[in-house]
Amino acid sequence: MARTIVAMFDSRSDAERAAEILADEGFERRQIDIRSAAAGTESRAQDEHTSWWEWLFGESDDRTYYNESLQRGGAVLSVTADDVQIERARELLEAQGADVEAQRGAGTSAPSTATATASAAGEEDVIPVVEERLKVGKRPVARGGVRVYSHTVERPVEEDVRLREERVHVDRRPTDRPVQAGDDVFRDRTVELTESAEEAVVAKEARVVEEVFVGKEQDERVEHVRDTVRRTQVDVENLSEPAKQAFRRHEQDFQQHARANAQHGGLAYEDCQSAYGYGCELGSDARHAGRDWSGIEPEARRDWESRNPGTWDQFKEPIRYSWDKTRGEQRRAA
Repeated sequence: MARTIVAMFDSRSDAERAAEILADEGFERRQIDIRSAAAGTESRAQDEHTSWWEWLFGESDDRTYYNESLQRGGAVLSVTADDVQIERARELLEAQGADVEAQRGAGTSAPSTATATASAAGEEDVIPVVEERLKVGKRPVARGGVRVYSHTVERPVEEDVRLREERVHVDRRPTDRPVQAGDDVFRDRTVELTESAEEAVVAKEARVVEEVFVGKEQDERVEHVRDTVRRTQVDVENLSEPAKQAFRRHEQDFQQHARANAQHGGLAYEDCQSAYGYGCELGSDARHAGRDWSGIEPEARRDWESRNPGTWDQFKEPIRYSWDKTRGEQRRAA
């Protein structure tokens, strides 16, 4: 169920910044509309805004308030979305300091800027040409690394050392000799000898035998980035006079058909207007007289894809609908 809310900003630049935030949050550009006094000449802009306020507020005095705000240099941003998205949009807009008040209920869709301009001035439609630009940034990423552990291990070592030992020995030697004068042979005597020996003593000395340095080096490289960007391509196809007349006769039906499809996720009328015109061209082509859709579809697909690659399935429904409308009208006339 679609709803529309409007937010008042002090300037158009503030409104455009809020629109960028909405786009970053997933809102499509076609859901967002910005109005300001700089939209065109004063009289033309006034007519356009008046049409917009009447659609949004009816006969309410709110439209006068918003028109006066625009004349003071303000800007109005509107968002059309379902109930879930509309509440998120309200939160984002209020966070930007906007005055969010007006709201239109379900059952209608907001007219686009292009449609309002054409209706008010009767002169032109506006098709925005959107182009994506490639922005290449950089961010750090982990590429691996080195983890260095330090821990203690033991290993056996051996070494020879010479050790000296002393031993005391007592020898008894038989003899037979006279005692010399003065020998005090009968005096008590004690003789002591101590044995000594050497034993191995182990000491350890810690010495630095190697150093491991852990660090990082930086260098730069140039990487060539390839990607694709999208751009709106506007193809101008001149319709034949019968096709133009058929398109004008059924344009209101085409708009209603597009609105019905948009409620189920389909494209807005402004996005598939050329597809309805192509269906009218097919239906008005005398070469296809007496042929049914299954007979011309392969040829129509090739022709459409040659100018709009990869989009046939997206636009097949409006093309088929306008073909049926045009062919049915011709059969009734015959």
